[in-house]
Amino acid sequence: MELLNASLEECRSSATLLEYSLNVTQSRLAALTSDYNECLVNLSACNATSLKLEECQKGLESAQAELGECRATSDQLSSELEKCRLKLNEAYDVLNRTYTDGSVELLIERDYYEEAIEAIDGATQEIYVMMFSMLYDPDDWSDEANDLINALIRARRRGVEVHVLLENSLDTNREAYDYLKSNGIDVSYDSPSKTLHAKIVVIDGRIVFLGSHNWSESALHWNHEVSVKIISKQLAGEVINYFWSVRGS
Repeated sequence: MELLNASLEECRSSATLLEYSLNVTQSRLAALTSDYNECLVNLSACNATSLKLEECQKGLESAQAELGECRATSDQLSSELEKCRLKLNEAYDVLNRTYTDGSVELLIERDYYEEAIEAIDGATQEIYVMMFSMLYDPDDWSDEANDLINALIRARRRGVEVHVLLENSLDTNREAYDYLKSNGIDVSYDSPSKTLHAKIVVIDGRIVFLGSHNWSESALHWNHEVSVKIISKQLAGEVINYFWSVRGS
């Protein structure tokens, strides 16, 4: 999100600069056209004086050359401005597809990891995670599950509220639990009387990830997994209520 906003802002600045340059060039073009026409008038008036005629011809040639350059510059600026406008339109399309309330995006296999980590890194308010299996492996630098877990810690350090609920019966969740706890994350286990099999992430009260992806290397890298990303404040609110009901049970 931050990268997209930065790109959008850069595009807006470029468009403003190009529009200004185009206006300056077109003003110069109008002035040169006026000079050109004036020179034609002077040329007619100078037929009787060869010296004056020669000076007028030179001025006319110079004006024609500068006029050609100005037209070329104007065409180039117009082309660049059009490209910038197209880029802005593409950026707005991405924003509308990504952040329009009610939108649903299918996340197949690695798509989930890429969308989830971008959303977590862009979080500004709160994150809720309910996960059956969360495997933290500090010895594996390439493990995508580690990346997501560390993204939660980065969010917490930015001041984002982070709440995590893990399945109680899996000993493999212990290392992730301890690591999150030691970094100030509000993490807990569900009741041992019932299995927590959910795989849900809610970000800033409007972005919901749910599906089959656990936070494990096998799920994020090797398995065939399918989840969805849903933009919905209503759904996010319902899932957050469910989170607290399970945690409190």
